[in-house]
Parts: sequence; C-alpha cells; structure tokens
Amino acid sequence: MKKSSVIINYKKFRQAEIGPIAQGVHDSLTGNSDFPSPPVALNTFLTLITTFLAKLAAAFHGTVAQTAEKNVAKDDLLTAMRSNAVYVNTTANGDEVKLAGSGYVFAKTPQPRGPFEVPKKFTVLADRQPGRANIDFGAMNGAAYMVRITNDVGVDRNLWPTTIDTRRSFYIEGLKSGERYTAIGAYKGTSNELKFTNPVEVVIQ
Repeated sequence: MKKSSVIINYKKFRQAEIGPIAQGVHDSLTGNSDFPSPPVALNTFLTLITTFLAKLAAAFHGTVAQTAEKNVAKDDLLTAMRSNAVYVNTTANGDEVKLAGSGYVFAKTPQPRGPFEVPKKFTVLADRQPGRANIDFGAMNGAAYMVRITNDVGVDRNLWPTTIDTRRSFYIEGLKSGERYTAIGAYKGTSNELKFTNPVEVVIQ
C-alpha cells in the first residue's frame, strides 16, 4: 500500500494560492515537535514568503522588471517549499496525523480521521521551570494533540499560538513568567473540524 505524502512541487498552483499555502506551512511547522529541524529555517522561510507577496503585489500592473523580480522571488519560495516538503515526507514516513499537522497539501486525499470528540481530559499546569507549561490530554487513538494558548484572550482564537504534538503529554516552552495564560485543547486528525475544550487558565512560573 502506498504511503500517504504531501505535495512537494507547487509550480502548477496559481500564484494567488502559493502565498497562503506557504504561510500555513510556516505556522503549522512553528513549534511543531514532529518536525524540529526543517532544512530551510522557519525565519528564512517567512522572509521568502513576505518577499514573494510583496513582489507579487508590486508586479500587478507593474513593469517588466517588477514581474521579473516577482518570478525570482516565487522560484526562491518554491525551492524552499520543496525542500521542507521532502523533509516532512521523510520525517512523517506516511503518518497521516503528522502530515496533516505540517500545513502542506496532501498528494492524495486520505480517508479523514475525525472529527474527534471534545477531549474529556485536558490539563495545563505551570512547570517548575520558568516559562514552561505542562500539557496532558486523555489518550485518543489515531489523533494528534493540539493546544492553543495565549496571554491575550482578546485575540481571535484562530490566531492564538498553536502547538501540535503526537504525544498526549508534553511541554510548551517560551511563555512569559508571571503571566496568566488561557489554553484550549483539541484532538487533531486529518479532518479540518476541531472540537476544543473549555478554556483553562494557568499562571506561568
């Protein structure tokens, strides 16, 4: 049986699609412990995305030179997307949950896993180590574990910093000591539908 994988070549995608896909990949790989070392570092990847989007906007009704600059920026971004997609496929080794968590487009549509029920167990505790929270879910077969956590609940929940892990118990680091954070958790499968817990609050050490 052929393993599931993500698309590595995005040259045939419309230009308007490339930026949002690349941004989704960047956001999904950020803090994702399944893919800790993409060959194109995420800060570099974000710069390539920003540059391409700026050049794309400038080339709209722009000059021949601006179109040429946009094409160079697009090629640079596509090369980076390819490199990181190859890494994702190699690292995930066909695991559909990990692949779904990468933000890349599936090479073929797998049978959706999920939507899963709302987690019955979801705890968020301040760790003794400053700036770190301990996360613990009830186990769910075939699912990854997603946490959205913020110290600014006024921001739309879809924009809260997100961590996805294949372990039901893990750490989230890089939080601000002394700050009160609010977290919600969900099981993540290949279905796009997510069912989050009620908010949990924690003050970070």
